[in-house]
Amino acid sequence: MLGKMNDNQIINVLQAQVVGRLACHADKLYVVPITYAYKDGYIYCHSKDGMKIKMMNKNPQVCFQVDQIENMNSWRSVILWGEYERLDKDREQELARQILNDRIGPLSTGETVVPRIRQDVPHSFRIKIKEQSGRFEKP
Repeated sequence: MLGKMNDNQIINVLQAQVVGRLACHADKLYVVPITYAYKDGYIYCHSKDGMKIKMMNKNPQVCFQVDQIENMNSWRSVILWGEYERLDKDREQELARQILNDRIGPLSTGETVVPRIRQDVPHSFRIKIKEQSGRFEKP
């Protein structure tokens, strides 16, 4: 059975996952996987300088996709459209790091994984969700 997800189901998927795909556009399209944390209508992320930061500074309109796939007949997929917001103030940066640490930190295990969001990563940002859509298939 194919179906559309309601807002609560969409939020459940966003809260259950930690890796999504960020799509941005500035003269060309760019899609990249990124770790994230969802909270109160925002997707929180962090990144070093690079193509996605440059592109989002140029055009803050982005798309974000997350899925949960058990098999070809049992999956959920969420697409969000929103606006990139760079967090420049110290308290905004700290809030974003705390949100990310609270969500991603407990999942980071192993000797090579850094369990906390590093403070030397220069760009914390969030995506303000403006529109969302979700679909699912289940037997």
